[in-house]
Amino acid sequence: MGQRTHETRGPIRGRPRREVIVELAHAAPYDAPIIDVGCDHGYIAAALGAIGSERAPNRLPGSRQGLFAVADGLKPYRRVGMAIITGIGAREIARILENGPAPEQAILHAPDRPSWLRQWLSENGYRITYERLAPEARGFAEVMRVARGREPHSEHQLWFGPHLPHDPLAIAHARHSLERWQGVSDSLGQSAPERLQEVTAWITFLESLLTSLGKSPTPR
Repeated sequence: MGQRTHETRGPIRGRPRREVIVELAHAAPYDAPIIDVGCDHGYIAAALGAIGSERAPNRLPGSRQGLFAVADGLKPYRRVGMAIITGIGAREIARILENGPAPEQAILHAPDRPSWLRQWLSENGYRITYERLAPEARGFAEVMRVARGREPHSEHQLWFGPHLPHDPLAIAHARHSLERWQGVSDSLGQSAPERLQEVTAWITFLESLLTSLGKSPTPR
């Protein structure tokens, strides 16, 4: 099957994260179909000409403009060129990908545990091909594009996001993450040595990353 050309079919409304998701999809050639799992209001599905799906009929967009289906993840489809699975938990994203069929590419965003999701992807035959940050709430949404293949990165470089240091918002994101881990460290004290070791490793990594980006870490 030939590759689809990317043409925006509807307005992008809402948060910057939606715009990043569509940009990442547009930048990657893929074979049809494209499935937007958990399509919510249907903005992304409309922008990409995708099939928007929800697990319950009452959760589908009220306007019903476009192609929509009641489906549990990707299970009903024989093949998927690209899956959009965003705004849901990391473990639920993993469940959807496990139940297949495995998409050729996917745009993913887990607001709760992106580091855990990256590790799971690397252990289950996916590699991260590109990532972007989008301002959201008090921090940043981490949106990643993945494809089938071997992930060459590991440990903190993988968990932070191997492509995020190249993002224009990388310094702000790293500083925000460093401040959060420093707060965890302060709250732990010496009460949980194993957890403190993990937290200290994150702080060391982020301080080193900020130095490599030419910025001093944010002081405590």
